[in-house]
Amino acid sequence: MKRTFLTAFALLSLLNSAVKADEIPNPAKDTTAVRHLNLSEVKINASRVNAKMKDLPQKVEVVTRRMIEATPAVDMGELLKKTTGVDIIQYPGISSAVSMRGFAPSTSNKYNVILIDGKPAGTTNIATIDMSNVERVEILKGPFSAQYGSSAMAGVINIVTKESTQSITGNASISYGSFETYTGSLSAGGALSESMDFDVSCNYQKQGKDYKIGKKNFFGKSDAETILDPTTYGKRMEHSQFERQNASARLGFILDENWKINIHQSVFIANDVETPGSFWHVYGMDSKDMNKYTTSADVLGKIGNHKLSLSPFHSKEETTTFNSVYGDTESIHKNYGFILQDAFKVGEHSIAFGIDNKNDVSESNNWNTLGDVTAPSTPKYKNVSTGIFGQINTNTLNGKLNIAIGARYDLVKLKLEADDLLGNEASTEEYNVFTQNVGVKYELLKGLAVHSSWGNAFYAPDAFQKAGLYTTAYGTTKGNPNLKDEQSNTFDAGFEYKNFGKGFNFDFTYFKTHHNNMIVSYSVDPDGTAYNGDEYKTYKNANFADMDGIEIESSYDFGALVDYNYSLKLYANYTHIIDAAVTERIKTDDGTYKNQSSPMRYVRDNNANFGIDFDNLNGFSTRLNARYIGHRYEDNWYTVRTNVTEKVLRHPVSMVFDYSASYTFKEKYTLGVTVANLFDENYTEKDGYNMSGRAITAKFGYKF
Repeated sequence: MKRTFLTAFALLSLLNSAVKADEIPNPAKDTTAVRHLNLSEVKINASRVNAKMKDLPQKVEVVTRRMIEATPAVDMGELLKKTTGVDIIQYPGISSAVSMRGFAPSTSNKYNVILIDGKPAGTTNIATIDMSNVERVEILKGPFSAQYGSSAMAGVINIVTKESTQSITGNASISYGSFETYTGSLSAGGALSESMDFDVSCNYQKQGKDYKIGKKNFFGKSDAETILDPTTYGKRMEHSQFERQNASARLGFILDENWKINIHQSVFIANDVETPGSFWHVYGMDSKDMNKYTTSADVLGKIGNHKLSLSPFHSKEETTTFNSVYGDTESIHKNYGFILQDAFKVGEHSIAFGIDNKNDVSESNNWNTLGDVTAPSTPKYKNVSTGIFGQINTNTLNGKLNIAIGARYDLVKLKLEADDLLGNEASTEEYNVFTQNVGVKYELLKGLAVHSSWGNAFYAPDAFQKAGLYTTAYGTTKGNPNLKDEQSNTFDAGFEYKNFGKGFNFDFTYFKTHHNNMIVSYSVDPDGTAYNGDEYKTYKNANFADMDGIEIESSYDFGALVDYNYSLKLYANYTHIIDAAVTERIKTDDGTYKNQSSPMRYVRDNNANFGIDFDNLNGFSTRLNARYIGHRYEDNWYTVRTNVTEKVLRHPVSMVFDYSASYTFKEKYTLGVTVANLFDENYTEKDGYNMSGRAITAKFGYKF
């Protein structure tokens, strides 16, 4: 069946291309229809200097609007794991964690910076980000603290939204699919007058039935069953229904030919989202309400050769979990600040510098099962970071040599509020960090270039980890004022061959990272030095990790043979972690310490996307994508599964196929179908959280 489907796919694509090729009389190289194919010419907003992708020495990936529309994905997390070398751990209940280059993923998103139009996204959960107004997604891999401060150790994900400035256009779509999933979306944008333009979008989605887990395994079902548990195959994931709404708006005011103001507003609402936990519901089945509101503005101006921007932003994200066996919890995260930047060119050299201020405020509230207020898990705290940054991209030797240099100084202030329920007093700590990076790219022959970059980055500890002193039902926590920020140094090198005219795109990159001063919690024994003579929890910089690996991105477009009258692309995106080990400092029985290394948890040794993509550039497109998920190590927390006694599990590999096809007729109406998890794979992103099996969705769209 699999071979038959692949053969039919190829024949359908080739036949359609033959039929449509003679309908396009002229080569399409310079038309809008193929502009999305030549990604090397795309300007990367997240580079600060707005450089073209082909001029950047760092590893960059771009997800275009065309790829977004062709990918069966309900949120940004699903999109990235099905299109890029970014690894995602997805949970039922609208939750995703990001991993890049061997850094362990976490739901707090410690090691990646997520931006929307260059400003903080206001969330660590990319599953809450709407895709209906997204123009493209930029992924910059490697350390970028020199541009964006704390957390940019593994990379930066910048989501670029639409900015429509021409005649008003829009589209509406509805879809229905497996598990009684309904989706409706509407977007529009354009010029209201000579001095005003806009974009609006809204999206509604409801899954009215619990999803069904897959029944098969592409590789080694007997090995997979050992860990996935035979009782999970083909079963419903109970308590996995959800409903969500996204809406966003942009209003642009054109003051004159040099000045413009854009005001952005977005909202995400998802109430009564069912969160089943693991398949066995060991910790019960919760529900949660999720709400996020963001407001930002961009004041954009030009004075001579200088492009000026001032971007204030504010967001508030609230999550309330209820029906828990432990009681109800509420977490509130606020993010606000501004970015002030000047960018200009001197000859072929692009320069950007500026200052940004980011304030992250976190608080939590707890109630027991009787509804009584109890002590929160941590006091309310605030992390304030003010950074001064500079970036220079130079282009010399007739464009053959590109050099990028960046540096940043951050002053980080940590503030902890008093809390009577916890018994802590208000306190503060502060420190400063200097980071830098450099990259070089040299074109040996036309299209063939070598590239290399180096940079350091940091992750700032939270205020309660340095300044806390409070007591909960689980004991006393005491901050460590000597706690340092986590640090990383990353080096990468590789080569690329990119020739759009001939259809080739290839990049090979080797990377190596040393991650130092990893923050861990530990208990202090009651030996006379402990707080009040009792055992307490504190934090220290104890562990370090080393990760290295290779990244390969390649594609060949047969459309280049016929002047891009159509596009028929074979592509592959592959990441292999050669080694990812964390080293812990262990206290032995005789009181001495030794270093003990173990594989990094949750980091996959291999991760790949590959497939075939066809677009006749005249209304018909189809795509078959396969995602290969490699082995990973996880702690075994579940004793309810059968025949598994190991404390650490090495999870089996899996392969998930997705298929999509769409046809637009009369330039307005679009019919489409997507099949997610085509061959009904039973797999997990996180141990025990089995993902959805095969899901078929039909879609109708109207463009106006």
